[in-house]
Amino acid sequence: MSILSPSKLPFFEQIQREIGEYTLVEDAEEEICELYGVYYSKSAETRPNMVDATKSELDVELQNGKTRISLSIAQNPNINSELGQTGAVVWDSGLVMSQFFVDQQASGRWDLSQVNAVELGSGCGLVGLVLHRLGARRVVLTDQPRMMKLLQKNVDQCTRQSATPHAKSKSKAGAPGVVYATEYLWGHPPTDLRVLQEDVDAIVVSDCVFNENVASLLAATLVDACRRARDDASTSHPVVVVIGQELRSDIVHQEFVAQLLENFVLYRVPVAAHADGYHTLYVAWLKQ
Repeated sequence: MSILSPSKLPFFEQIQREIGEYTLVEDAEEEICELYGVYYSKSAETRPNMVDATKSELDVELQNGKTRISLSIAQNPNINSELGQTGAVVWDSGLVMSQFFVDQQASGRWDLSQVNAVELGSGCGLVGLVLHRLGARRVVLTDQPRMMKLLQKNVDQCTRQSATPHAKSKSKAGAPGVVYATEYLWGHPPTDLRVLQEDVDAIVVSDCVFNENVASLLAATLVDACRRARDDASTSHPVVVVIGQELRSDIVHQEFVAQLLENFVLYRVPVAAHADGYHTLYVAWLKQ
């Protein structure tokens, strides 16, 4: 019997094919003990510092073999210094997740070239734009209204770069599909009805949990978004949620995991060696 390549499989089935490499998370307290046992064993001096948040523009280079992504991402450190505003600069977790996607594509473990993805809390848009550059069929980047100007600037810049002969020659991942930015307030249905239409395969979230209140709000929004996406879908496959998070407060992270476990099957995915102990990645889908 022939084994289908990732490109022939729906995204959920691609995840199932690799599930033996992932760690099933069933208890929030046990997950925190395992993660933070490693976290507290490491010296603060070894914590990777990948992003200069003081720059107004960040040049990002991601590569694995022939798969190479080059992006210039605008940041706004002035907004980021205001209370409650954290999305106006790129965070390390966004780079970890972006490189993870590049590695998955390059290794053939996942094929992201036909994925229909929605990113929540896009901020500057790095993760979603990397998916776009990897050839995703459709990527919708979302955030609160105040972030739209910066997010749209980066979408426009990315699409202009993609259209140049130089950019095309450097991209080995496939022809990018549709990408756009729109508002999506957590806790409310999206006002832009396009967001959860067209058979969404994946919802992506990178480093969006900083306190317990956000943990519960994001978990509830993910449940609602996954249900709405399936109600509008022509396929029975669950929507896969891919979550990246930098480890900071063990209390906040435990609350987030506990909230997710109420409604989702949750697996922890291995991260790169330099990020291990400081960052974590999960895949999840709604329980049946």
